Amino acid sequence: MQDTRLVRTSVDGNSHTLVLRRTGDDSSEFGPLFDLLPDDEPNDVLAVTHEQSAAFLQRWRERIDRRPRNIGVVSVGEVMRSATPAHAPAQSVVRGVADPTDAEGIRDAAASYLDAWPDDGRTVAYLDSTTELVDDLGGEGAFEFLREFRRTLDAGDAAGYVCLRPAAHDCEFVREVGALFDTVVECVDSAAVASAKPSVSDCFTAIADRRRRLVLAELLDEDDRDYEKRSVTGLADAVAPRIEADREWVTASLIDVHLPKLANLGVVAYDRGRERVARGQHFERVEPYLRRALDRERQAVEEQP
Repeated sequence: MQDTRLVRTSVDGNSHTLVLRRTGDDSSEFGPLFDLLPDDEPNDVLAVTHEQSAAFLQRWRERIDRRPRNIGVVSVGEVMRSATPAHAPAQSVVRGVADPTDAEGIRDAAASYLDAWPDDGRTVAYLDSTTELVDDLGGEGAFEFLREFRRTLDAGDAAGYVCLRPAAHDCEFVREVGALFDTVVECVDSAAVASAKPSVSDCFTAIADRRRRLVLAELLDEDDRDYEKRSVTGLADAVAPRIEADREWVTASLIDVHLPKLANLGVVAYDRGRERVARGQHFERVEPYLRRALDRERQAVEEQP
């Protein structure tokens, strides 16, 4: 179960929405976007996906019991083609952009749909994964693409919904992307929303194991922009030599035990699919206990003969 929370909005702002996914469910990148679809469903629908054109069309058919006037999909990473799958809505077409680093080609493909569709009615556009953009274009390139993509949607009088997983990116990038949107919403696991802040006992549980303490220590600096430090492999590289253990064993223990435990307490946000870790909504709750434990460890080392 997922819950959607409004982070901020501006009545007179732009019509585009940034969707922050703080969930452990990787079954569909499109689910949160469909959940946000207003009651006055769109006449025309555009999706920019990363090799998930068939999945988008199938999800639309399963979730939305209505055929839009026009539906188009720009499939990044697929060869150029036009097709109307048997399960797709009427007048749908898929256009592939084979080179995922061709930012201009992706925008042009999206614009070609908007230019061809009627001016009347309501048009919405979805972008399924900012993380894929970063992988293909780099952080700066992805940010520039989003800024230009927003202008493309404005020119086509379309409302955009862009999906981003904060746990997969450094804090500065998330803030910069968020500044492009006047409306920001969060999709979180309902259980996490309902849970209270960690108790004192929970905080001591979080830091009881040295591997968990070292993971949390890597996340202490909120302004840290080292992207790799927030990956599971980066964390394992930092933890393994400190505890003099095999790196593969440490990686497995983090994935299977320690990161899920910290995530359940709300102390970290753990994107298992992308293997990225970030500070959780209750990180500040455990921080003073963590700092005291780390100070004691340092003092013990310094006092050794």
